[in-house]
Amino acid sequence: MPTPRRERVMPREVTDEMRDSFINYSMSVITSRALPDVRDGLKPVNRRILYAMNELGLAPGRPFKKAATVVGDVLGKYHPHGDSSVYDALVRMVQDFSLRYPLIEGQGNFGSIDGDPAAAYRYTEARMAAPGVALLEGIDQNTVDFVPNYDDRLQEPSVLPAAIPNLLVNGVSGIAVGMATNMPPHNLREIGKAIIRVIEEPSVDLSELRKIVKGPDFPTAGLIVGKEAIKQYMETGRGRLINRARVVLEAKPGSSRAQLVVTELPYQANKARIIEQIADLVKEEKLVGISALRDESDREGLRMVIELKRDAEPKKLLERLFKLTGLETTFGVINLTLVPEHGRLVPRELGLRALIDHFIAHRHDVLVKRSEFEKSKAEARLHIVEGLLIAVNDIDRIVQLIKTAKDVEQAQARLRKEYALSEIQANAILALRLAKLTGLEVTALKTEAKELKARIKELMTLLANPAMRMAALAEEVAQIVDRFGDARRTEIVTAEAAAEVAETVADAEVVGVVTYGGRVLQAPLPSGRARKTDAAERDLPLDELPMVRGRLRQTESMLVLSQDGQAYSILGGELPPAARSGRGTPLKDVVEWPRQGAPVLGAIVRDFSHPLFVTMVTATGQVKRTVIKEFKNARLAGIKAIRLDKGDRIIGAGITSGQDDLVLATALGQVIRFHESDVRDMGRDAGGVRGITLKDFDRVVAMAVVGPQQEVCVGTSAGYVKRVAVEAIPLQGRGGQGVQMVAAAEKAGSVVGLVPVTVEAAASFITGAGTSVAADLQELPIVGRAIKATQLSEWPGGMTSVGFVATSDE
Repeated sequence: MPTPRRERVMPREVTDEMRDSFINYSMSVITSRALPDVRDGLKPVNRRILYAMNELGLAPGRPFKKAATVVGDVLGKYHPHGDSSVYDALVRMVQDFSLRYPLIEGQGNFGSIDGDPAAAYRYTEARMAAPGVALLEGIDQNTVDFVPNYDDRLQEPSVLPAAIPNLLVNGVSGIAVGMATNMPPHNLREIGKAIIRVIEEPSVDLSELRKIVKGPDFPTAGLIVGKEAIKQYMETGRGRLINRARVVLEAKPGSSRAQLVVTELPYQANKARIIEQIADLVKEEKLVGISALRDESDREGLRMVIELKRDAEPKKLLERLFKLTGLETTFGVINLTLVPEHGRLVPRELGLRALIDHFIAHRHDVLVKRSEFEKSKAEARLHIVEGLLIAVNDIDRIVQLIKTAKDVEQAQARLRKEYALSEIQANAILALRLAKLTGLEVTALKTEAKELKARIKELMTLLANPAMRMAALAEEVAQIVDRFGDARRTEIVTAEAAAEVAETVADAEVVGVVTYGGRVLQAPLPSGRARKTDAAERDLPLDELPMVRGRLRQTESMLVLSQDGQAYSILGGELPPAARSGRGTPLKDVVEWPRQGAPVLGAIVRDFSHPLFVTMVTATGQVKRTVIKEFKNARLAGIKAIRLDKGDRIIGAGITSGQDDLVLATALGQVIRFHESDVRDMGRDAGGVRGITLKDFDRVVAMAVVGPQQEVCVGTSAGYVKRVAVEAIPLQGRGGQGVQMVAAAEKAGSVVGLVPVTVEAAASFITGAGTSVAADLQELPIVGRAIKATQLSEWPGGMTSVGFVATSDE
């Protein structure tokens, strides 16, 4: 019979025990469950999930693995709590409507913006997304401290290296004991610029940082009303933000009535619940003027339609909707996070500058530890390589010593004694393969030794120079921004601007213009066709030379494509009105336009569901064709239209019907014509296929979309032109070298453009000075392909052209 265990019963006041136990419980919840670490922006459960997935090898590009595997691994090794806490955290890291930059990629049902729950973890699969991997980069290089897991069997990281400022860009929410945190997400480009600014100018004040970081950037976009609350939380760590849905007023198709269309919701709003709220309010007659309500959302995006009665007042109704439903919410900012102080984590409320400073301090610590690790590793390898070089320089004697030794231990001892080698070097020599004795291998060892010494010197310099470390840190942040940065989604408006709601149906017709100089405007409707020959008869500045000019409704789109492969969609109602001078607004002030580069396409799209294609060609001769519906969600933030190789750019694009021919022209005068069906349609993220094989030092300069009975006109840098029938250019398969259109001659110069000729066609040469010279294509004779080009009679002497383009008018 087992001996009964002796127990000690200690009498204690219940109040004392309750107080002490509750304090222990509170601190456990605060530091180990509910609040994030300021350095990597993660709660312990999120950190453990990512670390476990890293240990399982669930990297991007690798096969997905059942979420049940991940949950079980995390529970068994690191997180002694319920399975729902782990799976709920994993699900949130997958949802692109919860996290601005999701850390995990999921396959299966991971919930929806309607509040639908995720499927059970036995059905779903997951792997890390690229931003999640970035949080772990360098974890195997002694960059962070590891601590024992809950049962002391394993080690887990106390914090992640976190190359991404995760706390700032993804935000967090959590309820602890006696305190809570609720931090909004921000845009990575803006946060990255602010971090670099602080690194380069440590004395910069918050007012300057607020010019860079505009405010929160929610994954669901929407509007933030008012800027004072943003200023307040950036200064103090607390504030109350008004987050509204984006609502546009449209004409109901086939009717004279209007409808309110919700395209973006406030952060963490539940679409299904909002629809229920509106329906209940209509039944209770607290909302009047609504005739129908439906959800038209699909995989292309959110669209909630509220049809209005004929006598409804849209502005007043919208104000009621904001007041009574979840179309307007309040986001209470509490920037409470755990900060390392004197070897322990302490909860602190921080403003924007303090959050940035803590991230910089953490990344600096990671940089130093990583450099020290790499230096130690390089020194260890150099030690071995130097020993191997000693051996190969006296290989005969080395072989003799080893051959005459009775065992490995004696051979090692002889080597160490005769050549003053360390035990590590001697073992490396004993393990040396005979193949390493060839001349090439010996040279490789010498080269490796030289590179290792240079790297060690570089690392020692870095570790000794604070300025170099901060410059390297800024470069790392810039690389992260380049990898993951994107355009802002949430628009920040003043209270006055938010109150301005159009009271008439926003579907009137306007004239939209995009110019070759990169400007966009909404021109007044002409009374007739007075502008028909305006562009052809006048030499215009580049900022006024129209790439496209045409009528569109305010709910129709102007699709614009940049040289670097970004596509933007501007609604007719969003086109800025012309200034008093008649000039438009720079595209960079309307959309997230790149710093440099002119537009290569401006096209009016009435319906993205039409069977049309956006066809592009690059300077290196790559051609790509993408179904136009892929660009439906381009909007002002822009989306990628093509994957470009380094140094390449788009030089031309057009809207094609699927039955058109494409003509490509090169600077050295070659042209090729092939049917667009030779280019299979591809997704937006794909690169192109070869359209033409270029000769040395040649490049593609233009693309024309043509029909079989059309003509094209080519222009050169010296103002020479030639108009030929399309049939004169033989139809062939893509990828060939084409035929010669303009002979390479010093007099005519290089080809700078090719335009299709139509009855209403106009074209202009673009000069290096940013002006244009108009060319009347109708006056040019149609000649054979072998006939020489002729110079425009009105061509200014000594002028050089850099482009020859079609100009558009109504």
